[in-house]
Amino acid sequence: MKKILLLFTLIIFNFINGQQGLQTLGGNAQIALTDFANKRTSSPPPLNIQGSQYFELDFNKSELDYFGRRIEDSGYMRYNAFRDEIEMADTPYQSSSDLILIKSKDVVPTINGDRFEYLPYRINKENTKVGYLIKIYEGTKYIAYINKSKKFMEAKIARTSLENSFPPRYVDDSKIYISISGNTAIEIKNSKKSVLKLFGNQVNLKKFIKSEKIRFDSTESLIRVLKFLDN
Repeated sequence: MKKILLLFTLIIFNFINGQQGLQTLGGNAQIALTDFANKRTSSPPPLNIQGSQYFELDFNKSELDYFGRRIEDSGYMRYNAFRDEIEMADTPYQSSSDLILIKSKDVVPTINGDRFEYLPYRINKENTKVGYLIKIYEGTKYIAYINKSKKFMEAKIARTSLENSFPPRYVDDSKIYISISGNTAIEIKNSKKSVLKLFGNQVNLKKFIKSEKIRFDSTESLIRVLKFLDN
């Protein structure tokens, strides 16, 4: 009888703790939705456009870093790559949301393992833009990011039988940026020519690229070079 009572007590204790854990999860998500969300005022996209504004349609479980403080289980989020916005939801089953995460360098979401940082970066020698960059590498001197966006292309009507018509559509666009010694990130193309131009035509770097047979056919190739330069 005592064993049965002890087992029953343990079950009740674990159930109460589990309920408290669930309340904490819900509380953090509610805090994120209440304190870090703005309501979008723009209209939804037209339905006749081919493609999507998203690389990932689903809302995924997320975390927030707020001034360096981690807020676990901050609800569900997804990145709108056309609007450069983080959309927020309280369940993963929503198909749309008009709640947008506030844009700040001190509010950093991690969605499905991707850390989105709201930072300035150079789009050319004269102009700088502020937007979301996904951190893909951080070393002692170099930090690498990828900017994933969707561009809108107008419809194209064929003028002759030799041309093709295209509907209005969203097209993928990805660029890599590198911050050197904490400075504003600059674009770098994933090629040997770009790497040698940015980092100088160093003999040891050229030897490393040759000996390691780096093809620059993926972001991992560039990360290997940055790790070498950081040593």
